[in-house]
Amino acid sequence: MSRTDAGGMYTRAFPKQIDSGEYNKITFVDSNKTIAFTGSNAAAGFICEVVTNVTMSATNGGEILGSALTADTLYPIGTRKVTIGASGKVYVLHK
Repeated sequence: MSRTDAGGMYTRAFPKQIDSGEYNKITFVDSNKTIAFTGSNAAAGFICEVVTNVTMSATNGGEILGSALTADTLYPIGTRKVTIGASGKVYVLHK
């Protein structure tokens, strides 16, 4: 690591964190929750761990009920809102 002189004191220059994956942030949505993903918190995909009582709202309109989804499958669909009843679990992926 390089060092910089700060008036006689040395400080360490830390490397920048690089987003190297396709998805770089995960938000877990548990049962009995409704969470919207807009603006800088936009969702780029999701994985349903438990599909029961789940409703996924797409970014530009439309909804997918959990009964139409397969558990533990990556869906690269932009998501505006996740609504979960008593038993669903969803991991929302962000770029």
